[in-house]
Amino acid sequence: MKQQELTRLTAGFSQLGKRIKGKIPILAVLAISIAAFATPRFNVLVNQILAMGTASDDLKENLKVGNAASEDQERDAEVQDWQLQLRTHGATDFYSQKVVIAPGGYSGWHTHPGLLIGTVVSGAIDFYDANCQKRSFTTGQVFTESTQVHAIKNPGTVDTELSAFYLIKHSELRRIEADAPSCAPTTGIP
Repeated sequence: MKQQELTRLTAGFSQLGKRIKGKIPILAVLAISIAAFATPRFNVLVNQILAMGTASDDLKENLKVGNAASEDQERDAEVQDWQLQLRTHGATDFYSQKVVIAPGGYSGWHTHPGLLIGTVVSGAIDFYDANCQKRSFTTGQVFTESTQVHAIKNPGTVDTELSAFYLIKHSELRRIEADAPSCAPTTGIP
């Protein structure tokens, strides 16, 4: 952080402190009330960032990988080339993360300011969207998470290990806590 920004930030906190002096009890009650709506994680054993970096420029990748046809076969019209289109506008943060969730553990309801692509390294998860629709994923399967409210749960009897990769808006938190949807009691995730 530049010295000028640090000085401005410090002055802002000083003025804020003068304005809220005497209002601490009100702020404490407000903070406790807000925390009561949060949906915390439960039985998350490991939550480790393995790598991180920033792309300061836009990311622009358009890929097309053709299908190899054998000499005996002509290309089948139904066989599609694999394609990927990735475009970001503005700086992007990248994270690689390892997560281990104990049996019965869950992530709590949350969103991300970008895209998470994850894979189940071992075990299984149930993924719930904002409408509490469940999709199940097992070892070797891939799932995505984004700006929509969601939660995951380990429904099994063994620890579940996940590997996740994020592309998110620069300087944003990777995870944004969210209120549980009204259907949450049906999922077992508060």
